[in-house]
Amino acid sequence: MRAITAQTAVLGIFGDPVGHSLSPVMHNGWIADHDLDAVYVAFPLKSEDPVGAFRALKGMKLKGANITVPHKEAAAEAADISEGAVANVWRWEADGTVAAFNTDGVGFVDALTEAAPDWRARVGETLILGSGGAAHGVAQALAGQTHLAIANRTFQRAEKLATALPRAHAESWHDLERLFAGADLIVQTTTLGMSGTASPHWPVERCKPGAIVVDIVYRPLHTPLLKAAKAQGLTAVDGLGMLIHQGARAFKLWFDIEPDTKLARRRLLAALGEHE
Repeated sequence: MRAITAQTAVLGIFGDPVGHSLSPVMHNGWIADHDLDAVYVAFPLKSEDPVGAFRALKGMKLKGANITVPHKEAAAEAADISEGAVANVWRWEADGTVAAFNTDGVGFVDALTEAAPDWRARVGETLILGSGGAAHGVAQALAGQTHLAIANRTFQRAEKLATALPRAHAESWHDLERLFAGADLIVQTTTLGMSGTASPHWPVERCKPGAIVVDIVYRPLHTPLLKAAKAQGLTAVDGLGMLIHQGARAFKLWFDIEPDTKLARRRLLAALGEHE
């Protein structure tokens, strides 16, 4: 690893919490692979005015940043140029302005295609659990390719997301048994089950035999939802895939380099004390 100097480019991840994040392991590994004079760190950001906080952060003139819960909407609003209303990537431009991107959706599709190459032929109905920043990215990436049912603990948030997308509708969180039974693809995008937080009983026993179940939580890697899916013999996709592929897209935006995603997975599994 290079010595850090006053010329070293700084990148990082902003969120609350970020202590669980594996992004520093992933990006610093890629930085070392390509012998770049850069470093990637985690920045906890707790603020009652996140838009104002991100506007102030623009003056730091970093090279790039990732944004995670609960700040993705604030990051999009605070940027000078944004692809949409939700952002998980910032890039500082040569003129000092900040451009915002969302690599969650394309990263999710990359990961899903890697884990289940035939998913497009198998999926007609998709259930998305949650309506936060990650859910926005996933829903937008899948919009038009499948019917989308979006369920959130606050129905109005699910409705807001669904009305902005084609072939999408909001559903009540209280109807999960029916929704699990009708879905070909289930995507869990909330923080339920993350780092020891409570996880509800997911009605996986109601799923179709060929259903694909994805949980974007990666700490723990084997969430209660994925354990239940595997016990049912379903295709279960862990959260590392989306983390890695959205990160690879971000790395390309910052450095114009396509990093090694398979090497990243080996590193992250080692960091979690897991193996394939």
